[in-house]
Amino acid sequence: MHHRYVHSVVVVLVTLALVSAPVGTAAAQSDGSSGASTDRVELADRAETEAWLDETMARQLEEHRIPGAAVVVLSDGEVVLAKGYGYADLASRRPVDADETIFSVGSTGKLVTWTAVMQGVEDGRLELDRDVDDYLIDSAVTVPDTYEDPVTLRHLGTHSAGFEDTFAGMVADDPSEIRSMEAILAEHQPARVRPPGQFVAYSNYGTALAGHALAEQSDASFAELVDDRIFTPLAMDDTTYAQPLPARLESRRAVGYTYQNGAYRAHDPVIWTLPPEGGSLRTTATDMGQFALAHLNEGAYGSERILEPETVREMHRRQFTKSEAVPELNGMGYGFIEMDRNDETIVGHWGDTPRFKSLLALYPERDTGLFVVYNSPGGAPARFELLQAFTDRYYPRSDEPVVEPPDGAGERARELAGDYRSLTVSESSWERILGVMTRTYTVGATDGGYLTTSRVGAGTQTWVERRPGVYEEVGGSELLVFQFDEDGRATHLFRHAFGPATYERVPWYERLTVLQTVVGAGVVAFLSVLLLWLGGPVWRRWRGGAVPSDRERAARWLLGTVSLLWLGVLVVFLLAWVNFNAEIASPSLALRAGTVLRWVALAGTVGAVAVAGFAWRDGLWTRWARLHYSVVTALAVLFAWQLSLVGILPL
Repeated sequence: MHHRYVHSVVVVLVTLALVSAPVGTAAAQSDGSSGASTDRVELADRAETEAWLDETMARQLEEHRIPGAAVVVLSDGEVVLAKGYGYADLASRRPVDADETIFSVGSTGKLVTWTAVMQGVEDGRLELDRDVDDYLIDSAVTVPDTYEDPVTLRHLGTHSAGFEDTFAGMVADDPSEIRSMEAILAEHQPARVRPPGQFVAYSNYGTALAGHALAEQSDASFAELVDDRIFTPLAMDDTTYAQPLPARLESRRAVGYTYQNGAYRAHDPVIWTLPPEGGSLRTTATDMGQFALAHLNEGAYGSERILEPETVREMHRRQFTKSEAVPELNGMGYGFIEMDRNDETIVGHWGDTPRFKSLLALYPERDTGLFVVYNSPGGAPARFELLQAFTDRYYPRSDEPVVEPPDGAGERARELAGDYRSLTVSESSWERILGVMTRTYTVGATDGGYLTTSRVGAGTQTWVERRPGVYEEVGGSELLVFQFDEDGRATHLFRHAFGPATYERVPWYERLTVLQTVVGAGVVAFLSVLLLWLGGPVWRRWRGGAVPSDRERAARWLLGTVSLLWLGVLVVFLLAWVNFNAEIASPSLALRAGTVLRWVALAGTVGAVAVAGFAWRDGLWTRWARLHYSVVTALAVLFAWQLSLVGILPL
């Protein structure tokens, strides 16, 4: 987990920049071959595939500052290549071995959950279109009846249940603090913020709820069910949800790293609390390869079968279409994310923990699969680069990319400009700041008719119009698709490469530029008050001047205190954002104090508004002093308003 405190809020920008910054250190490689036959010719041939992958992975580890990674390539029901690259532990110089090294795979493990749910559907314990509350009769967990239509397992499996995003309860400081799934899910119930089946908005809670529903209809815990019905038949002997890891696996665990100040920094494992959510799943690359082989082989692995062929095909088939007008836009299978590229059908999932990044991609029509996992945040962009490079190499694009915008593109592009925020955000807690700041795309238009998109922590991308409302990345094959209302105004944005998300256009006053302007102006104003507050007596002693009355002094003390409080609240919550995982596991004293101080600051701001009115009525100070007091007070009101929009001040 992150440390709780840092020396400066600037760490926010440094941390985000690390994801995509280039590096100049080479990483070692180690062979973790699974023993697949060397005379098979797959994806050109094994030797060619290995040579290409060796070159590609060496470049990725260097460019993205990643100590180690493991890759598995599958084709025609067999492992073509399973290999480790770089180091699992830099201190001991222990290399990554695809067969031996234990990685955290994050939400890629959700595919195990959805496979288990479909096993429950096959044996009659569950139904996809039944109210999930029907499976929770004996549980303390219930789904609020906010909307007329109930939430079903189909909604949960396509991330369209309509929950707000929440991280509370997902991590802990120590394995001894982990409670039952029932207790965690009941205590940290997210709000239903939109009707089910309307939009895709990724939900960790929804996946955990589906796993709980399965367990409630069984005579075993979720982890026991999965171990008995998935891990054992697939011979995934090195896969577990156990925390801490069993001793035989702990010695093989990959260490997670971040790159800071020119050096790699090792981190302790994150403690996850909800097995179905996937975060606590630890496994090897080859074990994940065996899971992928079962899905590629329509549920069979050797003499074992975990699902019927029709069930597997149903999981891989599109279950949720995000845009009826643009059917080529990636949507959702059942638990599987559509990741089509180059007109190739690709389904799978990716996973993120603070230090580990993974990706499982299946090409069902090609009987091909790819799994990769990295032990550093640089793996986030690297995995998608590998997926695109793999697809380009073995299944290249057949059509020509769009180069020039068509007639009228400039005007249409200007109509699309604005901020589009992911629906996967919290609506009711300070966690909202994470979604607002990191899951908002700013869309701009160039004079030449191109679109640009930018996001905190990511570079700017340029897009060219394919047809109205559909844009292709310049120099790539990614699509950007807009949805319009009956008046022809763009209301939502979808990314082809990111299936489980919907981005909603926000009003002008919620744009990031407005937030940054108001907060920045507020900080300057508050600092000016503190400067005058502290420097006033010194100035009067040096240059002379009238001594303020008690009433004037009290008014200045009020605004000075309000200024100090708002600056403190801002720092506290920015640090909470930087140390997000630690604060979610166990809120710090600073964060707990900040949640109280924000209300004190708001009360003080209301008082300052009243005082400003009295100052003008009664002619306190000079005209310029009254104007300064009023401007700062107005900015304090705007400051509080903007903090409310990002969840720091829930009004």
